[in-house]
Amino acid sequence: MPERNNRNPENDAFPDDFLQWLAGPKGQLSEQALFAVMDSLESCSVDVKDRVIVWNDGKRLSIRETALRIHKSSKLPLPRIESHVVGSLEMHYVPQGLSERQMQQFEDLIEAWIQDHESSHPEYLDSA
Repeated sequence: MPERNNRNPENDAFPDDFLQWLAGPKGQLSEQALFAVMDSLESCSVDVKDRVIVWNDGKRLSIRETALRIHKSSKLPLPRIESHVVGSLEMHYVPQGLSERQMQQFEDLIEAWIQDHESSHPEYLDSA
């Protein structure tokens, strides 16, 4: 019989460690990068088949190009910005008007796009 994990969640240091990190300089920088990404991508759309983020000025940029554009205007660390761009694609962007089947296809294409991006740009994963 497998051993049960009898860990008391009240003794778990993760929430406290995370809150300390968030209040520290790295956490504050990450939060600033998150807000810069969310503000920048608010009016953008995604062309998942062409693997580009479509900006309101018509520019069609890759994940890396999008991160560079936000980095240029915000002066925040590129790896953190790139990480939040990927996170936005994974968790925040929801296209309107898709059936359940179409949404699943969309999510599969996003996942493949991100996997390809991460395999060709692994440096942002280590330094974010």
